[in-house]
Amino acid sequence: MTESDTHKQLISLRNVSAGYDGRVVVSNVSIDINSDTFVAFIGPNGGGKTTILRTLLGQLAPMSGEVVRQPNLKIGYLPQINDYDLQFPITVRDVVLSGQLEGNRLFPSREANERVDELLHFAKLDNLQNQSIGALSGGQRQRAFLCRAIMGNPQLLILDEPVTYMDKVSETNLYRLLPELSKQMAIVLVSHDIGTIAGVVKTIACVNRTLYYHPSNRITDAMLSIYECPVELVTHGAVPHRVLINHHS
Repeated sequence: MTESDTHKQLISLRNVSAGYDGRVVVSNVSIDINSDTFVAFIGPNGGGKTTILRTLLGQLAPMSGEVVRQPNLKIGYLPQINDYDLQFPITVRDVVLSGQLEGNRLFPSREANERVDELLHFAKLDNLQNQSIGALSGGQRQRAFLCRAIMGNPQLLILDEPVTYMDKVSETNLYRLLPELSKQMAIVLVSHDIGTIAGVVKTIACVNRTLYYHPSNRITDAMLSIYECPVELVTHGAVPHRVLINHHS
């Protein structure tokens, strides 16, 4: 990403309301996703995080408001669960390669193969590239699918709770990749792991029927209160501790 691209607007939601079958899920949502954005969406289940993601992806048209999108915007997407058939005999390398469609080419180009090599090395999957995707652990698979999502050099990467089914070691290994990626593309990350992501992202957006944007990664009591239910925050440090927010009836 060149210096001239910094702060370049990719998508802007302006007073957007969105939902399904005539039912509003989120309302008056405004946020700019720029080329240097690295934001975490946090909030309760059912608060509207997925609805906003679907709007950003172009899968859901707003009921009101405006979505301004850069023409030909390239977006990479990593969901919680990929719908790959893990019994299908496809290698890790071929999964990553499938993230870049090359028309009717029967064989990948030299550039595509070089890109796969680069990503496998980046994700520390070099020694597993010829393994079946189904033979990998959950954390290894998500790293492979992350490589697939960025194979085409997207301008924006959207991660929808990508560590939900990972153990702590696998989660840490995936999160360690994101700061480096954020130098190359904008990132929107949905997560419930508030304590961990606060040290990874640049900014935070709280989502609960609308969106509250905070231009820093500092977690405050006011932000946590948006959940409107007890939130457990584990602070990582020499003396880990928990902060429990009272439930407001």
